[in-house]
Amino acid sequence: MSLELHLDTSALVYRAFFSLPKTMTDPQGRPVNAVRGFLEMVTRLTLDRRPGRIIAAWDDEWRPAFRVAAYSGYKADRPEDPPELPRQFHVLKEVLDAVGMPIASARGLEADDVLATLATEATGDDRVLLVTGDRDLVALVRDPQVVVVFPVRGLSEVATFDEAAVIDKYGIPPRLYQDFAMMRGDPSDGLPGVAGIGPVRAAKLLNQFGSLEGILAHTGELPPKQREAFEKSRGYLEAMKTVVPMVTGAEIEMTEAHEPDRELIEELVEVHGLGSSPMRLAQTLDGRR
Repeated sequence: MSLELHLDTSALVYRAFFSLPKTMTDPQGRPVNAVRGFLEMVTRLTLDRRPGRIIAAWDDEWRPAFRVAAYSGYKADRPEDPPELPRQFHVLKEVLDAVGMPIASARGLEADDVLATLATEATGDDRVLLVTGDRDLVALVRDPQVVVVFPVRGLSEVATFDEAAVIDKYGIPPRLYQDFAMMRGDPSDGLPGVAGIGPVRAAKLLNQFGSLEGILAHTGELPPKQREAFEKSRGYLEAMKTVVPMVTGAEIEMTEAHEPDRELIEELVEVHGLGSSPMRLAQTLDGRR
């Protein structure tokens, strides 16, 4: 059985940035909290789970053109990144290259699409732990091959979601989660959802009618306000069929795994003030800790 750790890099970097103080700085006084937090989290997960391979999924485009074409509001009002954050992505990529961790991306697509493609490829005895801070990736959970792991309480603990845990949390199985997300909406992505249909009602309707298509085919059976809400949202929901589903056939470009370059790691540690985090990860990946 092969166990792999697939990392939703952007989501985890954001989680680290907002969980750790910006007083973690390089010699020039620039924050490196997101880099150090990410590295420490991956080190802990590697020690706990002992995966055979780790892949860091990267956004090539955080707002893909085909999703914007389908719905112009997609991520349109998302605020700019804090000024201390963008540079840390570049530093992290340097460090991951130095420790020999593969970085995967797909032209014009988000990291979610990379992770969805990799998850779809898992079969038989394959086991994938998909590590993310994005709840929408629970749609990829598939027993026994794909489990989603969320950081909780900052970066120190994780919650694990198999199919039973998704049902317990959201009231629906993973296969219905994308329909659930279309109805519920997501303000952080600029998606309003169906008016008056929150997560509890969305789950109830999906369990009753079997899918979003089933609901739309039987709006005459809904209470008047719900029927009106779905009828008014038909155009929006049609657009969501393009926006919400993750691409599962992406052409992935991935760097090669290799032995840690200790000389380069030491140089990056000195230049960026990264403490012992990069070398601990390198030692863990090397199996020497």
